[in-house]
Amino acid sequence: MKRHTGMHQWNKIVILINFLVVFSTLIVTFGMFEQQPYMKGFVFWIIWIIKNCAVIGSLGIPILLGMHSQSLKGKNKIVVIILSLVWIIMMIVNLFSTQIFTTQGSLYLIKNIGSGLVSYLALMLFGPIISQYLRSLGLVKLRKITGGMVIIYFVSYLTFGTKWMGVFNGPTIILLMGLFLIGIWISVDPVIQRLRYSILAPGTGVLLLISIVASWMNTNVVAYDPHHGLTTTVHYLDGISFNQPLLVAVSIMIMVLVQRLSKKSRDLSPASTGLLGINFLLMMYPQVFATGLSFLIKPAVNWNPIVTFGVLLILTVIFNSLMFALIQLLLKFVKVKKVAKTQWLALFKKVTIGLWRTWLFIVIAWIMTVISMWQLWGWKLNMIQWVVLHRELIIFINVLMIYLVFAILMSIFNRYWWASIATLTSYAIWLLVNVVKIASRNEPVLPVDTSMVTSLSSINDLLKLVSTMAIGGAVAIMIIMIVIAGLVQHFDDVIRWGRTKRIIMLLISVVLLGSFSVANHPDTIVAKGLSAAKDKPYFYSQLRAAKLNGTVLQFANNIDVTVMKQPVGYSKKAMLDLQKKYQGQAQQINKTRQHDDMKNQTVVFALSESFADPADVPNLKVNGDPIPYIHELEKSTTSGKMISSGYGGGTANMEYQALTSLSMTNFSPTLPTPYSQLVPYQDQTFAISDMFDYRVAIHPFTANLYNRKQVYSKLGFDKFYHLQDGDKLSYTAKIQNSPYISDASAYSQTLKEITDHSGSQFINLVTMQNHMPFDNYYEKTDYSVSGTAYLDAEHKKNIENYIQGIHYTDDALKEFNQQLDEVKKPVTVVWYGDHLPGIYNGDSMHQYGLQLHATDYLIYGNQASSAHNVKLAKHQVVSPNDFAAMLLKQMSVKVSPYYALLTKVYEDLPAMSLNPFDGASNNTANGSSIMVDDNQHLVSKLNKKQKQLLHDYQLVQYDLTAGKGYLAQHGFMSH
Repeated sequence: MKRHTGMHQWNKIVILINFLVVFSTLIVTFGMFEQQPYMKGFVFWIIWIIKNCAVIGSLGIPILLGMHSQSLKGKNKIVVIILSLVWIIMMIVNLFSTQIFTTQGSLYLIKNIGSGLVSYLALMLFGPIISQYLRSLGLVKLRKITGGMVIIYFVSYLTFGTKWMGVFNGPTIILLMGLFLIGIWISVDPVIQRLRYSILAPGTGVLLLISIVASWMNTNVVAYDPHHGLTTTVHYLDGISFNQPLLVAVSIMIMVLVQRLSKKSRDLSPASTGLLGINFLLMMYPQVFATGLSFLIKPAVNWNPIVTFGVLLILTVIFNSLMFALIQLLLKFVKVKKVAKTQWLALFKKVTIGLWRTWLFIVIAWIMTVISMWQLWGWKLNMIQWVVLHRELIIFINVLMIYLVFAILMSIFNRYWWASIATLTSYAIWLLVNVVKIASRNEPVLPVDTSMVTSLSSINDLLKLVSTMAIGGAVAIMIIMIVIAGLVQHFDDVIRWGRTKRIIMLLISVVLLGSFSVANHPDTIVAKGLSAAKDKPYFYSQLRAAKLNGTVLQFANNIDVTVMKQPVGYSKKAMLDLQKKYQGQAQQINKTRQHDDMKNQTVVFALSESFADPADVPNLKVNGDPIPYIHELEKSTTSGKMISSGYGGGTANMEYQALTSLSMTNFSPTLPTPYSQLVPYQDQTFAISDMFDYRVAIHPFTANLYNRKQVYSKLGFDKFYHLQDGDKLSYTAKIQNSPYISDASAYSQTLKEITDHSGSQFINLVTMQNHMPFDNYYEKTDYSVSGTAYLDAEHKKNIENYIQGIHYTDDALKEFNQQLDEVKKPVTVVWYGDHLPGIYNGDSMHQYGLQLHATDYLIYGNQASSAHNVKLAKHQVVSPNDFAAMLLKQMSVKVSPYYALLTKVYEDLPAMSLNPFDGASNNTANGSSIMVDDNQHLVSKLNKKQKQLLHDYQLVQYDLTAGKGYLAQHGFMSH
């Protein structure tokens, strides 16, 4: 009976901890905290107290394990297997869990919870060994070790914030190991039983209250701003830091108190340790709750808080009961005694020492990967420290891919040292090739580069990039490695895989590596897995992506690139029929056009970074008009809204569509950035700039992003003015504290090019003044805002800074146009904003996606231009791919069959764009597409003629970018 009482007492503690964690996880999953007025009302503070109590309970888990570490030797080991299997299932389920109704940060009870379960399982497995050793040292030494560790922890927190030795905000193995050690001390030190309950209990209660207040101060950081006073933040909605000394102290005191009340320390049942592990799983994967309970989460927004509490209490009881029953059921079906008798220390030695060859391979591959990423970051120590600590999953994926290559070779040849040394040598050569290519072209090796290996002339070009001595050294090293492999294989020929293992490993390796062929398809498991690992392909900046992802993973990121799905009916005959069809259309259109070509014409395509009228942003009121000149100009010339494919980014995609007249909506979802993934590899490119004798690009910033150097060269531009080597900018002034060159300077550079050159001229200008971030660059902001388009003072300030910037753009454009009117030759301008700034965090993309993707555009000419004071009939809502056809119509220039098609697309089809309701991300896999009419309403159906026209457009786009190029061979692009 006494044993039963002891068991019952400690399992009560487990049930209480589990109840607090599950209940709190449900609270944050249901978004209850977000729904409460900030720091107001009883419910708000009750939720905060419950969350902190759950964190304190979580801190008590490793202490409990330490207190009962002796009982973990046997039957509880099976729990490790059960939890590991459940973990794998949860990870798989999580990949399909997309129904999340609260912000990502507010979905978690504890910050950085990711390492929690791993640390818990490690303590379950190796805790008994550690406990046995520490207990053998004797009580005096145990007290010294425990006391010293506690002193180091608290002192280091005050001095370093304990962000060293692996102790971060989350439940890392070092922090949990320290609490585990304290648990051992509590269980063996007789002084605990001599503590006075009358002092211990109230002291614990007082410290609990103080710790909850301190936790609020640590979590809800309040900032002071001289312009806005005290600024409240939303940090309190995020997970609570696990690493807070007062919370740790409270958890220790509670466990001391429980031990004081307990006459004997009893074992934890396997079901209890299983439930404790489930806690970490729930905190790691709240998305599973969010998905499974979505039918309750949606209506719960309108419930009374008391009703919500009641429902969550019932769900907590049901869930805990089910989990407890499930664990017990699993334990019945497992041979516990067999597992209990397993020699875990022997197994540990076998997994570590026995597999030393495998671990050696993995460690070498890991070191090579880390060193290569360090080299990419210019040998900066702080960056490699960041990579190792924060990109560990990415490093693991790189190493895994290398190991899979080894597994394939081992499966085929079954010679361990030959396979391992061949793999690592090949990896070293791969890394060196990347160094060479990055040094010469500022870009890592990509899948398209493999085609160069099949061409002797291309191989010769590659060899010219390195010295003869380097090539000779590489060959010598390869020969040496072959000799080493042979010798080691001869003297250590003990590792051989059986036939079954070889087949299984070969299949697994091929399937895993082959899965990258669908890595850019958003709904695939591999895509979701890579996203969860924080893989950042950054197709618009391959070098930046290689720094973050490693060269192997970044290469794999670029495998799944299909330019465009072949439209139905594509053939040579079909394309020649289209050639004739639109040749006839061109003849009809040209009957009313005045100019045969662009002779003596100057055209400027001016992309204004992040420009969009803030007056059109939902739920935002701007006091005053920051862009009066543009509003006035819109009345007299072609103007309206351009539906952008990006929000807060994606500039190059709008630029690409404007120049080529090809639509992003027609491309494959795996081609998010044509500038980086398509243009450099095309045999022939086509753009509106082809109609001019002289072509200039101006971008007052770095030339690295979006591969612009290579793109402009491919498009036939004669000069590219930017901030790096090459053609130098003459005007580089900035406004006050802004880090970006002003629009006034960009327009001055453009005007210089216009006046310095005669004949037909095309200028592509991409400005930078209004690029993010929107910090306090200007001495004052003249336009205040109000409304709910922003959630906090910081974003309000960003919006006001941004508006001040576009006011300066308005002034600069006015001066530029006044100077253009003094130029005695015709100049026509297509001026447009590429996307809205990503600062309107109060507006839902799902509700206001269209408005948040509508920028402003203008097409106008100076007084010498035939486009002066002309306003096209259809102009309210367009796509960037419409600009070239609109320009030719406004200038009354005759068209080729290609631009005849584009004229029909502009006139007869609604504006088209990638689906703006899908979210705000840019340069990721393209989603679905939409069409928008002149009233900014979505178009759900096209008539028969429109469907045929769209199909013709898709056929032409496919032929020019991914097909056989039949039209280019038969004069479709020229008069």
